Amino acid sequence: MNKSIDVKNSSLSRFKILQWFKQLYHWVMGWAEHPKGSFALAFIAFIESIFFPIPVDPLLVAMGAAKPKKALWFGAMSTTFSVIGALLGYAVGFMFWENAQEIFYTYVFNQEKFQFVINEFNSNAFLAIFLAGFTPIPFKVFTLAAGVAHLDLMAFIFGSILGRGMRFMLIATLLYKFGTSIRDGLEKHFEKITIAVAVVIILAFIAYKAVP
Repeated sequence: MNKSIDVKNSSLSRFKILQWFKQLYHWVMGWAEHPKGSFALAFIAFIESIFFPIPVDPLLVAMGAAKPKKALWFGAMSTTFSVIGALLGYAVGFMFWENAQEIFYTYVFNQEKFQFVINEFNSNAFLAIFLAGFTPIPFKVFTLAAGVAHLDLMAFIFGSILGRGMRFMLIATLLYKFGTSIRDGLEKHFEKITIAVAVVIILAFIAYKAVP
C-alpha cells in the first residue's frame, strides 16, 4: 500500500515539475513578439548562466526569425549577457559556495554531477568551459563549478566568450541569412549540429596533443 502511494506521489511530483517547465517555457516564448523582447532576451541569457532552467536559444531563434535583420544584434546581446551572467555564477562559486550549495543541490543540479564537473576541470579547464558554452551541456553547472574550483579567470572568460559566442552567433548568422525558412530546422537539429562540431573539435584537440 505504501509503495503504491509513493509511486503515485512520485508520478504526481514529476507531472507538476513538467507542468512548471512547460509554463516557464511558454513564459519565455511569450516575449518573442513583445515590444520589450530584447530586454527579456538579455535578462534570460544572463540568468540562464547562473540558475535558470530554460535555455535562451528558443527565444533567440523566434526573435531572429521574426526580425532577420536584427538577428546578429540579438546574437551579440545573448552572448554578452550570457558571459556577464557566467561571471556572476563564477563569483558565487568562488566566494559564496558554502552558503549557496544547499540551494543549488536541491533546485538546480545534483551533487554527483557537480563533482564530476569539478573533476573534469583537472584535465582541461578551458576546453570544458568552451564545450559547456557551445553544446547543450548545462552551462550554469560549469560556471559555478569554475568558481568553486578557482579556475583561472582569464581562461574562464575566454572559454565562455568563445563557446557562447560561437553558439549564439551561429544561430544568429543562419537566421540573418535565411530568416524564417530555417527556423524549423534550427529548432529540430541545432543541438545535433553543436554536438557534431564539438566532437570534431575534441578529436582535433586530441590529435594535436598526440603530435610530439
